[in-house]
Amino acid sequence: IPVFILAGLLVHCVFLVSIFDIYFSSPLVHGMTPQQTPLPPPAKRLVLFVADGLRADSLYELDSSGTPRAPYLRGILENNGSWGISHTRVPTESRPGHVALIAGFYEDVSAVAKGWKENPVEFDSVFNESKYTWSWGSPDILPMFAKGATGDHVYTFCYAAESEDFGAEDAAKLDIWVFDHVKSFFNSSRSNQTLFSALNEDKVVLFLHLLGMDTNGHAHRPNSREYQENIKQVDEGVKEIASLIDSFYGNDGKTAFILTSDHGMTDWGSHGAGHPSETLTPLIVWGAGVNYPQKVTTQLFEDNFLKEWKLENLKRLDVNQADIAPLMASLIGVPFPLNSVGTLPLEYLNTSALFKAESMFTNAVQILEQFKVKMSQKKETTLSILFTPFKPLSASEQINILKKIRLYIEQQKYDEAVSLCKTLINLALEGLSYYHTYDRLFLGLSIAVSFVGWTTYVILVIVKAHTNLTKTVSANKKTSTVLFYGFASAGMIIAFFLLIQACPWTYYIYCLLPVPVWYAVVKEIPVIQDLATNVLSLHIGQFIGFLLVCILGIEILVFSFFYRSALTVGLLVFAGWPVITQLWIQAKTKALIWTLLCVILAIFPLMPVVGREPNIPLVIAAGLLTILISFFSLAENKYKDNEDLKVYFYQMFSVALSTYVVGSTHNSLKIKQGLPVMNQII
Repeated sequence: IPVFILAGLLVHCVFLVSIFDIYFSSPLVHGMTPQQTPLPPPAKRLVLFVADGLRADSLYELDSSGTPRAPYLRGILENNGSWGISHTRVPTESRPGHVALIAGFYEDVSAVAKGWKENPVEFDSVFNESKYTWSWGSPDILPMFAKGATGDHVYTFCYAAESEDFGAEDAAKLDIWVFDHVKSFFNSSRSNQTLFSALNEDKVVLFLHLLGMDTNGHAHRPNSREYQENIKQVDEGVKEIASLIDSFYGNDGKTAFILTSDHGMTDWGSHGAGHPSETLTPLIVWGAGVNYPQKVTTQLFEDNFLKEWKLENLKRLDVNQADIAPLMASLIGVPFPLNSVGTLPLEYLNTSALFKAESMFTNAVQILEQFKVKMSQKKETTLSILFTPFKPLSASEQINILKKIRLYIEQQKYDEAVSLCKTLINLALEGLSYYHTYDRLFLGLSIAVSFVGWTTYVILVIVKAHTNLTKTVSANKKTSTVLFYGFASAGMIIAFFLLIQACPWTYYIYCLLPVPVWYAVVKEIPVIQDLATNVLSLHIGQFIGFLLVCILGIEILVFSFFYRSALTVGLLVFAGWPVITQLWIQAKTKALIWTLLCVILAIFPLMPVVGREPNIPLVIAAGLLTILISFFSLAENKYKDNEDLKVYFYQMFSVALSTYVVGSTHNSLKIKQGLPVMNQII
């Protein structure tokens, strides 16, 4: 048995790790050539405001009196700039959101193993490509872009991590800290010639990370007074900083401004999933090189936001979050981030048709470079006779499309050039996905074969050890030897096949695992034969009924992943089990309790997953009820053994302590005193 348990742990560890290796491997590639638009950019500098946790509707909608919550930004989108919704992707967390905004790609999925806190692979960003970047804000966000930058040109100014306590005081002070430090930074530059000269260079980025709304949203919810007051403070701060910067540069008209958010937030103060309140974020762009508001009579969108926000007559320009990185790169004339998969949103640009076409061409070539590197990497690790290229974008097709685009630009057919660039981008992105998932089916089948084999083996072990359905049969040594050498030969062939393709060492584990697993199964052929004989000897009605019950149970479990109410069906079936099996007659009291508890439990999956207001008295009442029941149980003298009694008291103490922590933490946060020190220790 210990060997069996050890083997089980090992096999399941492989299954677990394989999920990350097959589905969460890094999509990033390196070795591309930087691509830059070969024309003078419209802006010398860019100011990026990221209001962490700001929902699109929270910014755009009017308050109950019909006035905007952010009057300055409302004035910008109505009179000076372009606006829209930036669509984020799951996981709607701060780090993945900032990576999409600034680096142009959706967070390396392998970072899920590190809780989205650290990217396991270095990546390029707009900050890295800039001449200088100065940034202010959270120590959780800023350092990751400075860490990945080449050279000493990305500077960060962060407040202390302790300041981010979402339960203490008003988190808007975090944003005020950022605005105050930016003001003092520009004031100090007037007496610092080196800094003053650097600020007057081209290709400069100023990044203001505003964490207040995210923190206030978590602590008080997005519909709270604190969250909405924070929006007003951010609006006022953005107005002051924009005025300060324009004044500093003598109103030269060479500054581009972008305000957006990394993610939204649900009504109950959470984010990370794919609810529209989490994925829809605001985007307002104004300044150098940016289009003025475009008046329209009708707009077609599936949602009803335009009417709700009273913005039906101003053209709404929606983008994917990763599209903002190429927009920033284009505005200040830096190379597009090497790993960016965003498509330049041309409608935001107020530049010549030639500049738009050249920028779009640069965008297409930059994504095509990633495709070519990915293809060559996969080609090097696959036998030529087995390699299946991405046919829609063959080498000849690439050359043909690039020539056509260049010809259209030379002939001043800019619309045709832009259209062909978008086609090339879409093909390159499809190709990137194709090569990234190239081995997924092969590895997935290997794991699936191993899983089926292990499940079969476990069933055979249980049947053999705990039932009388099989007879003891002595092993045939000759047959065992043939089986051993047969499976060993199969393993050697698989290993050789992987070796000549220079596959990673993990591939050996996934592909060789089925060999010992199925060897163990095949060794139990006598058990399989006896089991089959017993099953086939059942009455046909019993056999079909047994089979249907098994299939129904499995299907309900699978269905419950998508519809939680399926669990209710399963629990109701369990509730009727005593009646079906006649146990009701033998033990009526226990059967009644069983049925009642199953029915009560069946209600639970029908309740909402999230979204309800916290009911602290109910939680405390549940804790106290648990302790009370524990005392009644203790009074019955069931625990005569001292060790059992100790464990029981420890459990009761833990429940009491947990109940206290819930109540005291809630009260402390409610009066904005943060998490008590004693509770932190506990």
